[in-house]
Amino acid sequence: MPQKRVLVLLAPGFEELEAVTIIDILRRAGLEVITAGTTSGPISSARNIRILPDTSLDKLSDEVFDLIALPGGVDGTENLAKDPRVIEMLRRQIDSGRLLGAICAAPTILERHGLVQGKDITCHPTCHDAIHQARLSGDRVVQDGYLVTSQGPGTAIEFAYKLVELLIGRDKVAEINRGVLARID
Repeated sequence: MPQKRVLVLLAPGFEELEAVTIIDILRRAGLEVITAGTTSGPISSARNIRILPDTSLDKLSDEVFDLIALPGGVDGTENLAKDPRVIEMLRRQIDSGRLLGAICAAPTILERHGLVQGKDITCHPTCHDAIHQARLSGDRVVQDGYLVTSQGPGTAIEFAYKLVELLIGRDKVAEINRGVLARID
């Protein structure tokens, strides 16, 4: 079976704990994780940590991914939401029924562009007022079909584990956690 491919999008102001946790856990699972920046060169996070993505978003416009993951962060979310390349990729991902993950403020990108109508989602509590088209849940991680959402930095490992479970299986989560030692159900 071919290796599953994951895209993690990074825009200036991304939430570093969420981004790095997603990348780390999914790579531990043996997935091909590609980080792509909306701008070229190193990208500064919400707390001014600079990360050099694997590539730029422009180089991936026609590629297919089993999962696209969106870390949050107020500025990072805003920068993703106003980038037409990102929105087009998200629309294609949803139209194809492939997995899409969004954490913290990132679910508001999907709301803003009409991509979560009638879906069950969660997000950071400070973003609840921005959700109108979806059904808001207070759960830490929520899956509704192809869509997986989560609340914030403190739920990033649970979120990443849910993505691994959906892409590979629950046994892989248990295997990874033998080294990570997170509290899981």
